[in-house]
Amino acid sequence: MPILSGGSDQDYSNISYASCNSLSHFFPVSVETPSVKGVHYQRARRIYRPDQASAVDLKTEIMINVGGIKYLLPWSTLDEFPLTRLSKLKFCSSYEEIIQLCDDYDEDTREFFFDRSPIAFGMIVSFLAAGKLMLLRDMCALSFQEELRYWGIEESNLENCCFRKLFQKLQELAEVRKEEELRRSKEAACVLDEKTKFGQFMNRLRDMVENPQSGLPGKVFACLSILFVATTAISLCVSTMPDLRAEEDRVSKSSLTDLTVEFKEMCLLC
Repeated sequence: MPILSGGSDQDYSNISYASCNSLSHFFPVSVETPSVKGVHYQRARRIYRPDQASAVDLKTEIMINVGGIKYLLPWSTLDEFPLTRLSKLKFCSSYEEIIQLCDDYDEDTREFFFDRSPIAFGMIVSFLAAGKLMLLRDMCALSFQEELRYWGIEESNLENCCFRKLFQKLQELAEVRKEEELRRSKEAACVLDEKTKFGQFMNRLRDMVENPQSGLPGKVFACLSILFVATTAISLCVSTMPDLRAEEDRVSKSSLTDLTVEFKEMCLLC
């Protein structure tokens, strides 16, 4: 049985799995544009050894220490993002102004310290260097949103899939907060009801009905309930006795006869 149906006269015998060139006339291969090497490294780089920090021109670059991890960012890279926290450091003229933007500053080494998440900042550095901002899989989306707000980066810079995920998490958080507000409002209303005389009376009445151990009224109500149930059960059992059923049938027939006679007399009078 042939695998390829139809009347095609195309010869596929020259197609082999060993060479991809034999499939080139069926599947055109797009030529990849060569990337410019070193651009990412020029826009942002991480310092791994102390000797790398000693050969830094701090006039053109800024040294950042986030959670113990050091980075070097050229001022030219930060100039493209003027609203970020790092870019605002360029315009600080005193130590007091610098401290308002970072957690600490070493005037000797001109190193800026930030007590923030180094994992989240790694993604932010990648965004500053490559222009793509992604959510971390192992990090809470809401925590990453707080990091973005701290560093002054807009959430709209996220990729579409990551932005949808963040928006979904924000909707879930809004629903949870709404339910929490409703619960608190109900609790506040219950507290107000308990403070009034009517609320206190209703609470006592509820305890009397639901909890026999609440006091003497609860015990009396429980005894009366048991008495009513027992009386109902006994009356149902007694009503099934033959003598009583015969008496009930005789009484019902006599009452029906009396009603019939009265109805005939009324008809004759009319």
